[in-house]
Amino acid sequence: MATGVANALRQFRKLQIGKEVTYGTEAAATRILRIIDLNWADQGNLRTYTPDYSIGRLTRRTDVPTVTRTGLIGSSYGTDFSFEDILFPLLAGFKGAVTAGAELTVGQNDRPWVFQLDPNTGDPTPDSYSMERRVSNGATNWDRTALGVIVESFEISADQGGDVTKLTVYFWSRAPNSNAIASLSLPTPFTPLSALGWKLYINDTWAAMDVAGSAPSRGGGTLVATTMKSFTLRYFTGLVPALFIGDGRTDPSKHRYLPRGAELEMSVEYNAAVDAERVFAAAGTKRYVRLLGEGPQIGTGFNKTFKFQFAGVYPDGGFGSIGSESDGAETISLKLESLPDDDTEDVECEVISTLAAFP
Repeated sequence: MATGVANALRQFRKLQIGKEVTYGTEAAATRILRIIDLNWADQGNLRTYTPDYSIGRLTRRTDVPTVTRTGLIGSSYGTDFSFEDILFPLLAGFKGAVTAGAELTVGQNDRPWVFQLDPNTGDPTPDSYSMERRVSNGATNWDRTALGVIVESFEISADQGGDVTKLTVYFWSRAPNSNAIASLSLPTPFTPLSALGWKLYINDTWAAMDVAGSAPSRGGGTLVATTMKSFTLRYFTGLVPALFIGDGRTDPSKHRYLPRGAELEMSVEYNAAVDAERVFAAAGTKRYVRLLGEGPQIGTGFNKTFKFQFAGVYPDGGFGSIGSESDGAETISLKLESLPDDDTEDVECEVISTLAAFP
């Protein structure tokens, strides 16, 4: 009897990170990231110049290429959202130098991680990471280590028909090397978030938003998510590779700042609360938005929580057209984009978990 086809490259993939002390200086990995898919743009992303001179032959290429830029550009991974691993894109993209706060409830280990940016003065100070990647056929491993990994953007999405919330992280780095990767055990805890575990609050001011908030919830304001069918939250960090004429770099050893901000797209069934938003969309009124995902309670303290809030407006087309879906209900697409508030708050994110350090 014939044997099977030799084992090809399969899903023996691994991704793990270590926090760098100095940007671009390799650090040992200390945490595995659970991933579902991985787009590692290594050799494929190298921007090359391949001449196509006319030399009297019908060949498409007449010379060897020249590498003009290196590093991982346009790389990403997808995974299930968890209250623990979401800290990586926040620390590597939103703002670094953030540590877990004191317990919200003494003795319960419910620790808040708060990320805030001042729209007037504050640029993000991201932590950079060394990222170790392994792909394998189960027998032979192909390892790569990227230095100076920084997150360019991330997406959080959920759908009414889905089981858990999904997370996609887009990142870039300096040129990878072929160092062998460390052997790590899976970190615990790991708590995903149900696709149905979200609430959306919209109000006229932050003060009005916080009236109803109390432990163990971080909710408040006017709840309009009772008919939300799906959503995608995107945050653009504004952190991109710094490659300029005149400084001699082809490998990004620094980053630069571009505009940052959030956008929230969602599909909701039409109701009175949604109709009330139509007036604000038409007038271009600033809205105060809080997207709240809650998991299990931590002992007798707060719930595991992901709270993302911003002041925003409905852009052109942000209040979509009404139309029925397959179930017959009237639905509408909504989109809100962040803008600086009139105080020192830009976009704010808070994670409550049991982690006292990351990674």
